[in-house]
Amino acid sequence: MQLTKEAELSEKYESVIKPWFVNEMESGFWILADGTSLHYRYAHHVQAKSVIVISSGRVECAAKYAELIYDLYQNGHSVFIHDHRGQGLSERPLDNPHFGYISDFKQYVEDFERIIDDLLSPMLADKYAEERPPLHLLCHSMGSAIGILLVKARPELFSKAVFCSPMFGITPPLPPWIANIVVKVGVLFNRIKGKTCSYFFGQGDYSPTAFYKNRLMSSKVRYEIFRKTYSEQPQLQLGGVTFEWIHASLVAMKEIRRDAKQIKLPCMILYSGADTVVANEDIEQVIEDLPHCESTLVPEALHELFFEKDKFRTPSLTKILNYFSIP
Repeated sequence: MQLTKEAELSEKYESVIKPWFVNEMESGFWILADGTSLHYRYAHHVQAKSVIVISSGRVECAAKYAELIYDLYQNGHSVFIHDHRGQGLSERPLDNPHFGYISDFKQYVEDFERIIDDLLSPMLADKYAEERPPLHLLCHSMGSAIGILLVKARPELFSKAVFCSPMFGITPPLPPWIANIVVKVGVLFNRIKGKTCSYFFGQGDYSPTAFYKNRLMSSKVRYEIFRKTYSEQPQLQLGGVTFEWIHASLVAMKEIRRDAKQIKLPCMILYSGADTVVANEDIEQVIEDLPHCESTLVPEALHELFFEKDKFRTPSLTKILNYFSIP
């Protein structure tokens, strides 16, 4: 199994991974029925074991996933990813492009459904004329909430799914019942004032956090590449969450926890022992309710397993790739 190592990453990213990502992957923009433009990238493997469709987390985009996409491709998989509405190079709906905003997670799900049906499926039919490899779903954090709602709505789309550090519950700064009231009051206040949204308390425009203060990953080299990428391409930057995004996410996570028993697709969940972003107790409830779910807790790892130190990332990706290789 070929996986990039931290010791080689700084040099390899600039000389191999980044040029491959920029020059070898297909990319473009897909226009939805409402006129919204979604950015996508696709890496075509002629002898693909599967086509892995990535659903990234909040603030994330295809450019951040260059190393992961490269590693998946080197291990024999085609890879497709799109930037969710309001993130990355996809269209930002508001005057302030830094607002983390969505009114309803159903919008994310509908976007995902449309780009698979109208873009990816015809693309794969053309590229794999004889037999299309299985379609697998790989998700992280917010992308897991979007992904599992898509699986619920369209269970026939994928053969398997993997949800990493899934946002099935979040760790609020306040007790949950107080947080719910505060968020609802904030949304109501904005409606009364005629505002689409406003930042939640303590949130603001994009501002990079120093490595020693970050709670996403413990790999310094991967963190520095992430921040450098966003520094070199300011259009990728996204700020904090709004009252409206939090409200929409709470509604979506409640639906996921309520309806997990209905989801029959074979899936795997990997979650992090030292995660302070999502709530592991909610993840474990969903694991218990999913009928066909394997799960692994990665002790001591932080939230972003795809960007963690090798001692966490390598076994996690090995497990994922092995899972996707089993018919």
